Amino acid sequence: MFHKLKAPLFVMSLGLLLTGCSEVAEEALQADTAEESASDLITYFEKADPKLKQLAKTASDALDQDNYPLAIQCVNQLKANGAKLTVDQFMVVSEAGVNIQNALIEAAENGNKNAQRLLNMQGAARRN
Repeated sequence: MFHKLKAPLFVMSLGLLLTGCSEVAEEALQADTAEESASDLITYFEKADPKLKQLAKTASDALDQDNYPLAIQCVNQLKANGAKLTVDQFMVVSEAGVNIQNALIEAAENGNKNAQRLLNMQGAARRN
């Protein structure tokens, strides 16, 4: 009888495991602002390799200070280390990149000349 229960128990356990993982992944994708991304960078890199953790902290601090060039640089370095990141960490880094761009656009629309200059430089780099 125990042998007949193994398969259903395994399937149920696997389902619970996958459900739990998807909830964590969904939480990692809920950062809608640069401020939320700054917090997620700290949270999701808490137990990471020390160099990656430091990059995430530097990116987070840069976001808190509206230092977009440094934040972009750190996020790009984290992306370059994608093979060392967990799925959740990679999603947080990707989301941070999107949120930084949105914050830059908003700052430029509000008259921030440095943000506009950075957006112009990014556009020129993409064209070349």
